[in-house]
Amino acid sequence: MHVPDRKKTAEIFNSVLPQAPKYSFDGTWRPDRDWGFRSTCTVTGDGKESLLILTAEMGSARPWQRWAGTEIPPNSGGKHTYFEAGLKGVSNSEVAAIWVPCYAKEKASKKPWNMTVLADALKPLEASDEKARQTLIDLATDFARQAHKDAKCDLPSKLPS
Repeated sequence: MHVPDRKKTAEIFNSVLPQAPKYSFDGTWRPDRDWGFRSTCTVTGDGKESLLILTAEMGSARPWQRWAGTEIPPNSGGKHTYFEAGLKGVSNSEVAAIWVPCYAKEKASKKPWNMTVLADALKPLEASDEKARQTLIDLATDFARQAHKDAKCDLPSKLPS
């Protein structure tokens, strides 16, 4: 699991995930530079049911409105609100998505590429809508910082410190 502060992340998971005696983590790690980079962490509960997924993957640069229309998974978490992170952050009580600048010129295409980072609650979090939203934003932001570093991006992330 490629998160910067595992202890802090575990505490967050324990405070908002549906209760289970044990959680397991499964990840995908493809540290290729440029378009092939991908990092995921899936949290599952006892019944092997996925509860939450953190994902960072590349996509060609485009206006944030087009990105938001195609990259944010459909859910029932209510109205989307925006927050300042990367080029744009979008969230509700079930997902936080950040469009993060990454490469000025991706190796194969020679065009700018950005990274989509998601914290996606596949099961509702055990928290108020506002707390769930903020928790997902915090998880996505921390995961984005690590993924930006791991992908060896050459553009500033524009993530809050």
